[in-house]
Order: sequence, then structure tokens, then C-alpha cells
Amino acid sequence: MPALAGVMLLLAIAFPVVAADIALQLPNVAIPPINGKTGSFDIIDIDQAAHLMYVGDRTSGGVDIFDVSTPSARYLQTIATGATPNGVSVAKNVNKLFAGLTDSTLAIIDINPASPARNTVIARLTSGGKKRVDEMDYDPKEKKLYAANSDDGIVTVVDAVGNTIVKQFKDLGEGLEQPRYNAADGMMYMTSSDQNAVFQFDPRSDTLVKKYDVKVSCNPNGLAINPATNQALLGCSNKATPMAVLWDLKAGGVITTFAEAGAGDMTFYNPKANLFFFAAANFPKGPVLAVFGGWPVHWIGNLPTGVGSHALGFDETHNVIYTVNQQPNSAGLMAFWLPAIPK
Repeated sequence: MPALAGVMLLLAIAFPVVAADIALQLPNVAIPPINGKTGSFDIIDIDQAAHLMYVGDRTSGGVDIFDVSTPSARYLQTIATGATPNGVSVAKNVNKLFAGLTDSTLAIIDINPASPARNTVIARLTSGGKKRVDEMDYDPKEKKLYAANSDDGIVTVVDAVGNTIVKQFKDLGEGLEQPRYNAADGMMYMTSSDQNAVFQFDPRSDTLVKKYDVKVSCNPNGLAINPATNQALLGCSNKATPMAVLWDLKAGGVITTFAEAGAGDMTFYNPKANLFFFAAANFPKGPVLAVFGGWPVHWIGNLPTGVGSHALGFDETHNVIYTVNQQPNSAGLMAFWLPAIPK
């Protein structure tokens, strides 16, 4: 038995095989400062090269860092952010981490391993809104961050090199959710749950290109993009008609829908595994983390999670999926190992 498989089997022993044997549930990942508490978490982002995972932790009041250099994540520390964090985004080519905060500011954190200021907040930017800076994504080509104030109708564009605001889009309406960069066309896309819409921005000129009506009853929160196909998986929040939507970015329309998971939040695509993931924490049949093949896109299976498990991260080195555990008195992370990449 290969060493990694042996380690993972020991970790997974006594934990159930789920979703047609595609994954093994691993022991929960502890966060020592909040052990035994009821957690409140937002977005997860992983620096795959550095094997570090970042989690917006509202209970701790900062961004948690985990070492994922082994198959079992290990808590390292929490970076205090002042106001509680929401979305987080790694900007690897400038060695920074961005966190959107509940006081309508944006924290910029140094993650340069050679810097004496590593893992500290080095700058704060004010969005000018009244409510939280929420989800965000980074354009590594233009070195710009797009961050959404979900309830203020504001999108803030940040120069990630100079730590300055270079543009703001205002009066975009309510329910702004996930910005997501598409390397195929250089565009930044963003969902709106309240408006049942997908926005398209051009970071090269910082212009709003178009707003698309999703048309089917989706109300998208999550947005994940496969740049090789120019397709996106929308994580729909609608509880009356739970679904996920496969979206054609070039045509700006629905390709197909999936009823196997819905009423959720974050979606994510990993090109190495060629998989989409969808954290459907409010799915009427029970909270799940859904796994989809990346091309052709098809539903593979659901991993049972818990109410509140709305965010996720995928460690591509060890094929481990993480999601937040917000169940009573159980603050931490849930983890699932994929023994083989499902097709």
C-alpha cells in the first residue's frame, strides 16, 4: 500500500464511506482557540503551492491559518483582523491575503515568508459602505482584487501592488455575491442572488461590460469557472427549486441544470482534479457537499455535511475537501478524502 494511502486509511478508519464510495470522511479539524464553541465561518481559500489554508473565522475574529502539507490539516494561528472577516482571497504573485470585514473595510495581510511583517495586517482600505465587505476574487494578470459589498451594491477594485482603491462600482443592487476571475477571457464575473443575475466586468479597463439575467429560478450565490471550457457552475440559493446551474460564459446563458444539489452557497473548480464542488448547506434533502465532473460537467455524488457548511476548499496535493462546521458546540472544519479522483 502506498504511504499516503496508508496514512489516509488510518485517518479515515471508523468513519463512514459516503456518496457511492467516492470519499472517506476524516476526523474533524480542531481550532483550539474556539474548541467547544459554535462556530461562525465564511470563505476558505488555499495557497496550493505553500500548502496553507486560510479561513474567515468570525468566532475568533480573524483569519485562521492551517498547514495542509500533510493529509490532515493542522491549525497554526489566527490573524486578528479587528472587525470580523468574511471573504478571503490569496494574491500569490504579490504575497498578500485580502479579507473583507464586517465594518465595510478590507484588510490586506502580508504572507511573504521572508517578510518580518508576515501574517500581519499591513493596510486597511475603506469601501465607503455601511455594511460588510464580503466575497472577492483576484486577477493575477492585472494584479487587481474585486471585492463586493453584498448589501451596499458596491464593488471595490484594489491595486494589489500599491494597496490602493482604483475604481468603485456603485448602485449595483442588492445580493452581490461571488466575484470570480476567468483566465480564458480575462474577465471578472460576479453573481447576485437577489437579482438572479451574473455581472461581467473587464479588469483591464475596470468597466462593467454586461449584466445577464439567469432566467431559471436559481438566485446564484456561488460561482466557479473552468477556463478551459468557458463554463461556470452557479451555486443556486433558491430553496423552492433547489438546483445548480451550468452557465455558458461566452453566450451568457444556461446550458443545463442539476437537481441533485441546491439551496447552497460556495462553488469551486479545481483544474488539477477537473472537479467542481458545491456547498449546498440548505439542500432540502439534507446539507451536502456536491461533487461534479469538470468536463463534461455531470453530477458524481453528494457528501453529507451539516447545516451551515456553506464554504469549501480543496487541497489538490492530497485530494482532501474541507468545509466549515457550524453545528452547535462543534466549531472546526469537516474533511473528506477522495481516494481516487472520480470521473
